[in-house]
Amino acid sequence: MARSHLARNPWQAVWVGARVLPAGAQRELSRRSRGPLSVIAAAASGQRELARRRLTDELRGAGPRRAQHLLAAAAATGQLDGIDGATSGFTQATTGSSAAYLAHAAGDVTGAQRALDGLRNPAARVHRRWLAGERSVLTGAALDGLPTTTDGPHRAPSTATRTSVVHVVTNSLPEVQAGYTVRTQGLVAAQRAAGIDAHVCTPPGFPVAQGHLGAAPSTTLAGVPYHRDLAAGRRLDLPDRHLEAYAVTVAALARAVGADVVHAHSKHVNAQAALLAGRRLGVPVVYEARGFLEDTWRTRGGDADSDFYRWTRRTETRCLSLADAVVTLSQSMREDVVARGVDPKRVHVVGNCVPDALLTDVVDGGPVRAALDIRPTDVVIGTVSTLNAYEGIDVLLDAGGLLDDARLVVLVVGDGPARERLTRRAAELRRSGTRTRFVLTGRVPHSRTHEHHAAIDVFCVPRRATPVTTLVPPLKPVEAMALGRPVVVTDLPPLRELVGPDRGLVVEGADPQLLAQALGELVADPDRRHRLGASGRDHVASERTWSVAAAAYGQVYEQVQAVAA
Repeated sequence: MARSHLARNPWQAVWVGARVLPAGAQRELSRRSRGPLSVIAAAASGQRELARRRLTDELRGAGPRRAQHLLAAAAATGQLDGIDGATSGFTQATTGSSAAYLAHAAGDVTGAQRALDGLRNPAARVHRRWLAGERSVLTGAALDGLPTTTDGPHRAPSTATRTSVVHVVTNSLPEVQAGYTVRTQGLVAAQRAAGIDAHVCTPPGFPVAQGHLGAAPSTTLAGVPYHRDLAAGRRLDLPDRHLEAYAVTVAALARAVGADVVHAHSKHVNAQAALLAGRRLGVPVVYEARGFLEDTWRTRGGDADSDFYRWTRRTETRCLSLADAVVTLSQSMREDVVARGVDPKRVHVVGNCVPDALLTDVVDGGPVRAALDIRPTDVVIGTVSTLNAYEGIDVLLDAGGLLDDARLVVLVVGDGPARERLTRRAAELRRSGTRTRFVLTGRVPHSRTHEHHAAIDVFCVPRRATPVTTLVPPLKPVEAMALGRPVVVTDLPPLRELVGPDRGLVVEGADPQLLAQALGELVADPDRRHRLGASGRDHVASERTWSVAAAAYGQVYEQVQAVAA
């Protein structure tokens, strides 16, 4: 994998290494480093705005060679957006391998290949071959000639007493803690509790390629078996070669456990590996679209006309069409999938859910409030979230400032690219004289997030409208509802779907004034908070637990097996 990083960009390996350092070491590296390393260190420690400022400042006085190193480091971290206009000429003047790094970071694979034309050095040859493999994977070349769901040969139905499933995912707990990995753990644990023999398969090289060098080839977490192909001693540094190895890994595990279904989860690389394995074994494939990779990339500044966006969207659509069944997380996502030409009869919705125990466990937010110096009589409005710009947390801060209430605390739990800017905004609001208090905790252990949910009286999701947020629902408000907390959300389709008519309030747009008005109503009316919270909890209990989801998945599996028989 190190060879792969070096082929793409010599700074890519540095970026991977910096990301797996402990938080304290990341901050120290950011404080002490200079030049290209300082850009990488700041980004790895979550200070993405600082990384942008450092890049802009360093470029202003840099010569051509140093500028190329700075831009290559920025490309490795995805920091090319937001570069000051005065320095953008460096990107236009860059040629050769550096130009290829930058073009690839911008999603222009064709431009990256063109930049290497005429170069004969060994590094350029390796880079050319890597880009050819990347192009092959992004365009779904491995799917060419693959049998369709209706024409493909299927094996005879299993005679086992219970259904066996292999889940194919990008990453997993415990190395990666995110909504994606929490969903995997929750749904597979519930499936196993329901009698489904469910297993999880990650890509070859995970998590060693991400810097977790001591990882075991398999692990069981709370009853869920995770199978890893650590790719020891194998050359999988080319994307197309890695995809083929991935398909072999999935097929081997499916064969070993007698899988009746292969269930892939976003992104399309997982779906391609699952489809290749499934067709070879005659096993039906379910593809779960948890998000749309191309739109996430576009939200972060990617160009919708780029190779990456166009090819990824086309290949995602192709995988959705080839799967025997599709699962999505919301009705708005389902509508998007159907609009791509997928048979609506094959598209199912299984929304974000919570463990059944969250409805019965006593989760006390009191110790968290005490530790944060929040009084029992204070009213806490807040959120638990990754701090991305599209989450609109700045709107929540501004709304809290407008409420100007000494009893009010705005609590923001989490970390992310926007944290530095949000911290500055909270300080500005304090200096403005508002009596509202602002508490930003930073990252907390996953095991303690529910305690922080319980410390909040009104949970807020002030998301901005983007291609992603208009389709993909977040998990955190479902957890808040399970704990009986009313939610206030912006008027986006998946959030309206979650809140319904009586489980919270919907605000038109990410507007601080409108949000402050809605929050003010709930701050002043504890009885209404209780009614909305109780209604939300009842909704989660009846429709949003993993045991309910396991039953829904069971029906999907029965359908695809019946068609395959």
